[in-house]
Amino acid sequence: MKIITLEGTPRSMGRAFGEELRAEIAEFYELRVANAIRQAKKYGGRIVDRDDVTRAARACVAPTAAYHRAGFEELCGIAEGADMPVEQILATNGLTDIRDILCWPGQLDAFGGCSSYIVAGDRTADGAAYCGQTWDLATDNLPYVLSVHRRPSDGPQTWSLTTVGCLSLIGLNEHGLAIGTTNVRSMDARPGVTYLSIIHKVLAQRSFDDGARAIVDAHRAGAHFYYLLGPGGDAAAFECRAEVAHRQDVPSGAYVHTNHCLVPANQATEGVKASSSSLKRQARLEDLTGPTDGGHSVAALQAMLGDTDNGTDAICRDDFDGINTNGAVVMAPDAGNIWVHHGLPTPSGWIDLKAATS
Repeated sequence: MKIITLEGTPRSMGRAFGEELRAEIAEFYELRVANAIRQAKKYGGRIVDRDDVTRAARACVAPTAAYHRAGFEELCGIAEGADMPVEQILATNGLTDIRDILCWPGQLDAFGGCSSYIVAGDRTADGAAYCGQTWDLATDNLPYVLSVHRRPSDGPQTWSLTTVGCLSLIGLNEHGLAIGTTNVRSMDARPGVTYLSIIHKVLAQRSFDDGARAIVDAHRAGAHFYYLLGPGGDAAAFECRAEVAHRQDVPSGAYVHTNHCLVPANQATEGVKASSSSLKRQARLEDLTGPTDGGHSVAALQAMLGDTDNGTDAICRDDFDGINTNGAVVMAPDAGNIWVHHGLPTPSGWIDLKAATS
């Protein structure tokens, strides 16, 4: 896995990111847009083009700039370094939200299939809380996955798994805040703040409460599920539509979320039925994170994300219908640990990201 370190102001970090990976960012943008256009036609019969994507992304620029200036400055820096318009960089960062703004119908799982968990200390071997997830994207996106260590001149250090030219996706900051996401859908999508900008702002906070507010108070562009853990066992799950955020604290046990809404009020606005894949991954991960003698070890929590039971509906997917598990992350906020894996999770492929960047 490629790992890069960025230092300085948000603008200078973004510019360095864009300059170093200019060719890859341009390639990734084309892949993401082409994939979304193709999926819209294949699964929903909706004909859209790249201009539709650009217009929707441009409508999100002002809300994004108002929401978190530092994150927007980094997006602008990436655009400058990559020699691309900022709306194209924003579209690359938030394409699932952009898709929903355009009201693309179809099967949700055609666009991904992430599976996430929070496991509280009463179910772990060391008594600490953990969180983790797979990250499923189009198979041809795999070469563009990387890890980024950010050392901003004014703000906490962060470590994250993401893609070229993008803000934080799944990550941890030096104050022990850990956050990740899975994709869900609701029909109230609108021009607003896309999900990576929300995650990036959360990782700029110093307290769990401030991180939670960054999720709840955002003028969100679309629906997403977010999990947030902090030091001392603070943990909460946020199933969000564009207009409403539902918070559920997780003081004990485990909480699992895949790609369908669990909150009844949100289910009424999804517009699509929960897929077989999402339902089976939810059930399988709930079973795997259940109570066990001695508690779950780090190795066991990592192994869950590589589970292949249920074939094409497995937690770990190897190029099923063009979708692949492109990465996985397990985080331990109390100890400040983040382990990342590029591609299909295997026992030997996990990287201690903080150690790798020290």
